[in-house]
Amino acid sequence: MQGRRLERIGNLIRNVIGELLLSKISDPRIDPARVSVTRVEVADDLLTAKVYISVLGTEPQQRTALAALKHAAGHIQELMMRQIELRSTPLLRFELDTQFKKALATFEILQKVSQELQQKDEERAAEGTPPSPDDAAKEPE
Repeated sequence: MQGRRLERIGNLIRNVIGELLLSKISDPRIDPARVSVTRVEVADDLLTAKVYISVLGTEPQQRTALAALKHAAGHIQELMMRQIELRSTPLLRFELDTQFKKALATFEILQKVSQELQQKDEERAAEGTPPSPDDAAKEPE
């Protein structure tokens, strides 16, 4: 029961912070078009929350946005407190979400492999070479 509640609170915090970044935060280092909140992990005692962010851009842009969010954490927490009714507002800790980047990199690798396989199939078809046994297993006759 507790896990589900923490998940709901984390999702609520994620949504509220996302809206705040779009409408209430005017720091030029935090571009709402490049910064997104990917997930929030709330501690069991509800006193802290890790806010994972994804920043599109170069490594320096990511560090700059993260530093700006860490600097504005108190202000964001105060604005969030006005929208979410909890006994105590969790202390926000912003961190870059490396899981998101790893998933994106994996997806890009899969896309590249798929394109290479498709290109090989097209080359074989142009040469008149029959498909490999692996290809025959994929396509019904």
